Amino acid sequence: MQLGHDAKWIKRFTALSKLYFTPTFLGAEHIDASKPAMYVGNHSIYGVFDSPIIVDYLFNEHKVAVVSIADHSHFYVPLWREIFKKFGAIDGVREYVREVMRQGYSILVFPGGGREVSKHEGEQYQLIWKERYGFLKLAQEFQYDIVPFAALGGDELFEIGLDAKTITDNKYFKKLLKIPKLDQLLRHGEVIPSLPKNVIPKRLPFYFQFLARQSIAHIQTQEQLIEYREQLQYTIYNGIETLKQQRHLDHPERF
Repeated sequence: MQLGHDAKWIKRFTALSKLYFTPTFLGAEHIDASKPAMYVGNHSIYGVFDSPIIVDYLFNEHKVAVVSIADHSHFYVPLWREIFKKFGAIDGVREYVREVMRQGYSILVFPGGGREVSKHEGEQYQLIWKERYGFLKLAQEFQYDIVPFAALGGDELFEIGLDAKTITDNKYFKKLLKIPKLDQLLRHGEVIPSLPKNVIPKRLPFYFQFLARQSIAHIQTQEQLIEYREQLQYTIYNGIETLKQQRHLDHPERF
């Protein structure tokens, strides 16, 4: 599989975002470019502001050859698809992921996927992973460590004007979902985004924290896998709370 990483393009593309959101990165000691890993964290609403900054930081600042696993929908639109490819993103098909792991790339994964970027009111900073374990099984298969990370700021950029639940709970929308192909395309309504009050995001500082590497070589059973995933979520939630405390120290007048 040919990947489209373009380091200069990534840096140029994220330059304005970095100026606007002034990101702070913590936990650089847990990033090791010499050993591929799976970087796992929380996804923000809409997912288009903080994830490019993470890719830029790992790829350009730490020389981590990272491949971002993107939702299938990003690859339906030609121009949008090319932008994602330049960031080294690939469609989240399991065999595609296997191929880049065979090549030794690190993986950036947001297990919440399309549902986590389509947040409803009150779901800020919630991990909506459902019953997904495939990313952990791939990490086991290729003996990748897990590097958890927490991201703060992205879920506060917009105030929700029209909650997606208003649409998905509508009786006429539910009738539309009775059309099998439409129901499949909209994933039972899960990828309907909430609409913001304003199109321009608030100017808030972004914070990212990379946490200690975790080996999952010891996991042998499904029960252990379930327990580990719960612990991983707990680690990320703790990371988010730590970042909130740090943000308050840095900007006591605002937070």
